[in-house]
Amino acid sequence: MRLVAATTDEEMLKAIIGAQILLGVMDYRGFSNMKGFQQFRAACRSGEVRYEDLSYGFVAQTENLLLPDCAKEPLYARAYKYLNMPDQEFDAMRSGTLEALPEERTHQILDKALEWAAAHYDGWELYRHLKDHLGMEDQEISRAGFELDEFYENELPEDEANYEPEDDYEEEL
Repeated sequence: MRLVAATTDEEMLKAIIGAQILLGVMDYRGFSNMKGFQQFRAACRSGEVRYEDLSYGFVAQTENLLLPDCAKEPLYARAYKYLNMPDQEFDAMRSGTLEALPEERTHQILDKALEWAAAHYDGWELYRHLKDHLGMEDQEISRAGFELDEFYENELPEDEANYEPEDDYEEEL
């Protein structure tokens, strides 16, 4: 089955159906071509067209949707919103960044992501996940409420990084 036409004008709809019957694509009351068209014409003239009498054709009647009706249908509302949002916002949404979200919502999402990590990893695996995949520093891990200090890497301040204990060691006699 394929879509033949869409119209809001009932007379146009009847003309389209009539043409399909004349072509032999649709049957009306079991007849096609001119015989089916005669049946369809008589029904149209008497005002008794029954679309369920069509064979090999289907008429779906729906209300005429206008732009304000988009808000009533979530799928249409979402598509309309996406079509009209600025490119930067759409690209940010598609690439998965949280920049376009309100700050409070971003915090909620990140909190849930940390909860998920804590539920699926523990100990060393959790520490490595937070460090390697989320790029968290040891201090950030502690501030987030994780007690993983046993795994913290010894990060010395830069001036202490070159310190060598042997230099200060004096041999006692």
